[in-house]
Amino acid sequence: MDVFNCDFGIIYFELEPPQTNDQLIEIINWLNNTKKEIRAIDITLGYSPMLELFMNTFRRNISQLTIFHYDGRIEYDDVVYKHLNFEIKNSFYSHPFSLFNLDFLLSMDTEKILPYRSYFSARELNIFLRSWQEGKTNQKLKEIFFIIWPKADVKEILKGCRGELMDPRTTRLKFREVGSDNHREFWIYGGIYIRRNDGHLAVIGGCCCREGENVSEYNIEEYLKHVEDWNSENRTWYVEGFRIFTF
Repeated sequence: MDVFNCDFGIIYFELEPPQTNDQLIEIINWLNNTKKEIRAIDITLGYSPMLELFMNTFRRNISQLTIFHYDGRIEYDDVVYKHLNFEIKNSFYSHPFSLFNLDFLLSMDTEKILPYRSYFSARELNIFLRSWQEGKTNQKLKEIFFIIWPKADVKEILKGCRGELMDPRTTRLKFREVGSDNHREFWIYGGIYIRRNDGHLAVIGGCCCREGENVSEYNIEEYLKHVEDWNSENRTWYVEGFRIFTF
């Protein structure tokens, strides 16, 4: 019996010596040519040139890609990936995201993107949101979570996006988590609303609560404080992370 005569759930790669480039190419070529479904790829990274080899050689469409490295182990060589050469349908997670640039992010049509430690400027994040608004890129996006370093001003990020800050006491939307086997749902109270040119809504920030929970007094106080920041030309509103949900 052929032990490989089955679909693949998750394939794990550890991209570091003693594995060689030739060995990695042989594995990738076999995966590219097999007709079996590959649902997810999970990469632990210790040597970035091997990731370059993987990203440039792998050609199968998958549902999920996870790239992770342990701080201090990776050897960087200033490689920055600018385009995705295969489809990732459901979710992409990278820790950190510093090996990828804005063009790479814009080339993805993935439902859930988690670019941990993404070193994007407010201007780059604005380009990302404006591109989504205009229907040019990331049309299938449902959820993205930016952890930003250094902090960025929300008002600069949303410049020209016609954003509207919503009151969490009076506005909420139900969201179904992407890739959740048990169809986990939660409520998003408040946030900043922007719309795509086809009417789709994006909620930036907001307070996430489970069914039966109410928005907390802390979140209401935060909203009231940021109303002044949002409406004043002389005030800034710095954040180190935010989530975007689309409807």
